[in-house]
Amino acid sequence: MSKTDVKHTADAAAKSAQEQIDSLKSQLEQLLKDRINPALLDVADRADQAVANAREITDVQLHNAEARVRARPIAAVLISAVIGFIAGRVSK
Repeated sequence: MSKTDVKHTADAAAKSAQEQIDSLKSQLEQLLKDRINPALLDVADRADQAVANAREITDVQLHNAEARVRARPIAAVLISAVIGFIAGRVSK
């Protein structure tokens, strides 16, 4: 085998390897475009919805607590005092 034959064989192998790499690259890009990105966007949307729901629930609970305290301020102060006393005794 001559040097030119070896060089042609090596060039052909390099070209074939480069073509395979380019094909894999395009397949990976297509996979990312068709499957991965939509899945990530869906997960992000679900996370946003969960955060919004948690904030809404927190706001509703806070409003309910404020309404209860405003309706019975003396009871709220007494309950807070009892809870503080118990927490102080438990922490010793």
